[in-house]
Amino acid sequence: MTASSRDVAAAVRRRMLEAAGADPSVRGANWRLATVDTAGADGTVTTTDGIVARRLATYLDPNPGDLVVITASGIGSWLAIGPLGTSTGSAWTSYPAAWSSSGSAPALGNGTLSSAYTLRGDECHVSIRQVMGATTTYGTGQFRWSLPFTAAALPHASMFWTGSAMAGDAGTAYYPGVCRLLSGSNLVMCINPATATGSSGNEWNASRPHAWGSGDYLGLDLTYQIA
Repeated sequence: MTASSRDVAAAVRRRMLEAAGADPSVRGANWRLATVDTAGADGTVTTTDGIVARRLATYLDPNPGDLVVITASGIGSWLAIGPLGTSTGSAWTSYPAAWSSSGSAPALGNGTLSSAYTLRGDECHVSIRQVMGATTTYGTGQFRWSLPFTAAALPHASMFWTGSAMAGDAGTAYYPGVCRLLSGSNLVMCINPATATGSSGNEWNASRPHAWGSGDYLGLDLTYQIA
């Protein structure tokens, strides 16, 4: 082989290596960005360009539209590493919580009720905030607030999910309590602590944990497993 032939062969080899290095199908393994089209019940996602990739254990809450990193092995298996941040906003979603009671219904009137949730897999965290107005009425029976999803069933009928609650008698006092969600329910209720040894707490109503009036407020925070 002449020197010029060797030079040509070397140049061709270099071009082949450069082309292989730039082509994922030749290189064998690669990562890239993709958009989720559907999420499967078998731990996979399908991208908008038809790739079926298995989710890592850390990718708990797949949703259509997620911008994800996917990577391929040399034998063609795909993994979805997880979603990328696409904005500076939070993952909280507002929902219209309904305020009700076990008796005649209360009415918010010109009060304010704000409710939102965030999901991590089947774990739901809910935040409910309410301020009573001058035209708010309180009905009869024990207060309830609706949740965005029904709670998963627990192993025993006496078990329930719990969270924190706080009521404020405007300008007067704070009343800490707990909120309780029964197994398989989507209604959360609040309970004030016992005030004396041997006594029991009671669910919030028109007069508990204090007599409600304009400007009074409350907050509930609860984490539970969705059904």
